[in-house]
Amino acid sequence: MLLLDFGLRYRLRIQCYYRLTEQGRTILARNDVYQPSEAMWSLWRSLGYEDDYIPEDFRSDEEGANRLDEALDLLNSDLDGLTVKAAMLNQLGDLTMVFTCGATLTVMADTSGGEECWRLMSESEDDLVVYGDGAELVEPGAGMAY
Repeated sequence: MLLLDFGLRYRLRIQCYYRLTEQGRTILARNDVYQPSEAMWSLWRSLGYEDDYIPEDFRSDEEGANRLDEALDLLNSDLDGLTVKAAMLNQLGDLTMVFTCGATLTVMADTSGGEECWRLMSESEDDLVVYGDGAELVEPGAGMAY
């Protein structure tokens, strides 16, 4: 899951496939959470492991161990105060957000059932919740904890 804050007004919780690109290059993507961070690769090299060897006890869910955590740490200051230039939602529930800095966030509903894919939250307005088979407006925080 990825949670992005847009100032004090909106939060976007993503539970499906997403990709952030800039200048034709992928900066981060959902599956980066399963790939070791550069810090992990450096540690393993210092221990004498082969360049492409991943130890069996590698835990990608430990903070800082995966490529996504590393990318988010690097981007954190850049994301702060990020302004949305345009947002588009298609009939399948896919969201594209273009930012003034030129980066593009693409969120793709990746299920055919009624599971929640992503949610645009606001403390003062109804949440927009997108499922694999539709979307609805729900009271702020309904069905989840902020």
